[in-house]
Amino acid sequence: MKTLTIITLLALAPGAGFAPRPNPKQTTIKSTAAAASAPDKPADAGSPARVSPEGVRAAEPSVAAGRDGMVYVTWVAHGAGKDADVWLTRVEPASKKVKSSAAQTRAEPARVNRTPGEATAWRGDAPGVVVAKDGTVYVAWTARAGAGGNATTLYVSASRDGGRSFGEPVRVNDDSKPGVHGMHSLAVGEDGRVYVAWLDERDIAAPQDGDEHMKMPMHGEHNRQVYFSYSADGGRTFSKNRRIAVEACPCCKTSLAVSRGGRVYVGWRQVLPGDFRHVAVASSADGGETFAAPTVVSDDRWELRGCPVSGPALAAGEGGRLAVVWFTAGDAGTPGIYSSDSRDGGRTFAPRRLVAEVGVRGTPQLLSDARGAVAVFEGKGVDGSAALLAARLGATDGLAPNGPAQLGAGELPAAAILDGRIYAAYISKGSVWLTSAN
Repeated sequence: MKTLTIITLLALAPGAGFAPRPNPKQTTIKSTAAAASAPDKPADAGSPARVSPEGVRAAEPSVAAGRDGMVYVTWVAHGAGKDADVWLTRVEPASKKVKSSAAQTRAEPARVNRTPGEATAWRGDAPGVVVAKDGTVYVAWTARAGAGGNATTLYVSASRDGGRSFGEPVRVNDDSKPGVHGMHSLAVGEDGRVYVAWLDERDIAAPQDGDEHMKMPMHGEHNRQVYFSYSADGGRTFSKNRRIAVEACPCCKTSLAVSRGGRVYVGWRQVLPGDFRHVAVASSADGGETFAAPTVVSDDRWELRGCPVSGPALAAGEGGRLAVVWFTAGDAGTPGIYSSDSRDGGRTFAPRRLVAEVGVRGTPQLLSDARGAVAVFEGKGVDGSAALLAARLGATDGLAPNGPAQLGAGELPAAAILDGRIYAAYISKGSVWLTSAN
């Protein structure tokens, strides 16, 4: 097994503007792990534990860690037809001295949506879950709007009893016209303010015959707009919706991150002239009241007349620091997971660096702890099947994993870090599972 170079996010370079440009001098720092190398499985990986009940068709997991030492997993139970319900399961991690199982005890799951069967989700747009400093658990999810079509309503539900029950859902999108409000992301600040970003089509006219720019053969959907809202009262009400960007890739998840100082970052995949699809970020220094002009993170030269169903992941630090990871298969380099960072609040970004030379399905996750940042994503395992992979970024403590570590076998992972340990929920054999590893 060849050694994966630890990637330290250091030097800065000017961020790209909103027009793609040739960049022959763009720096791509490759891992020394060959693309064909199989990932290592860490020796301390815990045995997986089933989160969803046996016999339930479950998918679309999300994970958050609470300051109470609990791990919170949301997942979606799919019933007959389009019926679906969002559930949350509280998991008490096993003792640090006992790492043979990801979970020691699991509470009875609580349904998030009040009306049975009203929720909707798919592999590219799972519900989101975060836990506030005061222990309030917030879940963002979508419900079908109307009897037919793809229209959805975006809600946030709050639990003020540790995830045992949820109150009435609060609507986030403030428009009355039926339409899609999805690919949402959720974050909560140190002050308890709740932030939501999503893709919206309220201002988009239906494509006319012959409108080549609006046609998308891969998914048959037009580009969307990035919208944002926040709650300053514990999720009981949400602010007037604010449009941040237009021409966003319609099937790529948005991402949110909030620094301890309250700077808010929103990420998405921007569609640029020529059908180039590059990751963009906008930031707010006033709690989401206003946003700076978006910046394209990297000129990947990925020309694609379709949607890759893979958005960015963000992790905010102090002093205007922001880390970003994403997948690209553009002409600027080898297809794979890349990272970049900003040290000026998202105005400019360092040249991208190759994290893992792998094909990726879904949106990667980006976690951070005292040792640095960790990217978690779906790739190919030792036997060539779908696997949960993790690669540490920016480590300075001497860790040098032999390529991305394999956390387990499964699909579309969601992850969180608690006490230095990664907890990853994933899909396998029609159920949602949870595993853990250092």
